[in-house]
Amino acid sequence: MLMKMTFQIKHTNRELFGSSFLKTLIIFLLILVLILFFNIFDSAHSLVSNFFSPFLRVGDYFYKSINQIPEFFSSKNKLLAENQSLSDQLENDRLDLIDYESIKSENEKLREALKIKPIGNFITASVIAKSPQIPLDSLFLDKGLADGLNIGDLVLSSERVLVGKIVKLSKNRATVALNSFAGQVSFGYVGRTNEPLEIKGNGGSVITAKVPIDFDIMVGDKIMVGGSTDSLVAVVGVVEEDQSSGFKNILMSLPVDVSKTNIVFVEPVIKE
Repeated sequence: MLMKMTFQIKHTNRELFGSSFLKTLIIFLLILVLILFFNIFDSAHSLVSNFFSPFLRVGDYFYKSINQIPEFFSSKNKLLAENQSLSDQLENDRLDLIDYESIKSENEKLREALKIKPIGNFITASVIAKSPQIPLDSLFLDKGLADGLNIGDLVLSSERVLVGKIVKLSKNRATVALNSFAGQVSFGYVGRTNEPLEIKGNGGSVITAKVPIDFDIMVGDKIMVGGSTDSLVAVVGVVEEDQSSGFKNILMSLPVDVSKTNIVFVEPVIKE
């Protein structure tokens, strides 16, 4: 007799993926996450850097500018000091130039005085003022009583040219009335004929004389005065005949340009 046997088939539940696969998958995912994280971090870092870069540049600019402020003021102070030094040097040079010009002028005056100084007992004086600083037809000298000058002393501009007389004195100063001073009277003669005549100052550098109509005088004649040496006092410029009065009116001028005279020589008058 056959026995009927029944076998129950046992189903075994097998996992689709093994544990090793899962581990591998997890590791792969972690690596992927890390890669994504770092990529995102780098992008974020780049984005942040790009965003803040202008601010960082501005900050760097102000930082450098602030660091340069002390240097700027230091350079400015140096320039100011150099400018002040140059200004002081220029001022010193200007004063030296003035001193040089003054000395040069004095030397020229001394050369002029030595060249034209008359022979004899003359006192050299500098003209320190003339018209229009003082009245017309006058000079102001830097010598006076303390230097041996006296009222009436003759004043010459060179060895043979007499320009006036001393009319006023103080201790260290003298006033000269030129031959053309209004009212100033001198007695001389015509150098060409030796004929005597009286001349009178008329002011404004003009000297006049009035002589008989037959008096021998002409334009260009030199009028002289006697003294220790004969000196020139005027030059005839105009001769006008007045037939109705029978006289000649003579207009004369000083023999030198007094405006250019800086040195004069005083001849003391011998007192009797």
